[in-house]
Order: sequence, then C-alpha cells, then structure tokens
Amino acid sequence: RNKTSIMPGPFTSQEMRQNIVFWRFEQHRTALEISLLARCSEKTVYNVLRLYRDYGQINNPFARCRGRPRILDTIDMEYIHALLQANPTMYLDELQEQLFTARNKD
Repeated sequence: RNKTSIMPGPFTSQEMRQNIVFWRFEQHRTALEISLLARCSEKTVYNVLRLYRDYGQINNPFARCRGRPRILDTIDMEYIHALLQANPTMYLDELQEQLFTARNKD
C-alpha cells in the first residue's frame, strides 16, 4: 500500500465547500465533475455532501477545533503587518516590543 495515501489532502476552503454543494444541487453535476472543478478527490466531494445532508451545513458542527489555540489573533496579525509596512527593516525584538506595548502580547 502506498504510504502517501494515508496523508490528508489539502485543506478545502469554506468557499469551495459551498461551491461543491451549489454544483451538486443547483447545477446537478456529478461527483466526478465536481471533483475536477474543485480540484479535489471524489471522496472529499462525497464527504462535503454528506455533511450537508446530515447537518444542513458544510462543516461538522460537533467537530472539535484541531491544534493548539492561537496566541495571536487577527488584530494582532494586522498590527504586525502594519508595523512591517511602515518599517520593513524592523528587527524581531523591536517588533515584539511594539506588540507587547500596544497589544500586551509577548
């Protein structure tokens, strides 16, 4: 058996999941056609359609968040981006100091 087959595929965005449902129920496309349009496997198409059938939405509402909680939120990331836009040569320690002063994040 090929060991790469047990690895998960690339992330399927929310927009693409919505497209999968649209293509199936509004345009009556087959799973094969949808997989080609979405550039994903037929299994992914069937999984998204199953979630839509079972829960009426494109995500599993009972799934737990994966991974560690984020230290920086979107506002923190936007702040860092703005700092680097204004001063692209800023050193990391200066960036950390600014982030701590403005947003109280280490």
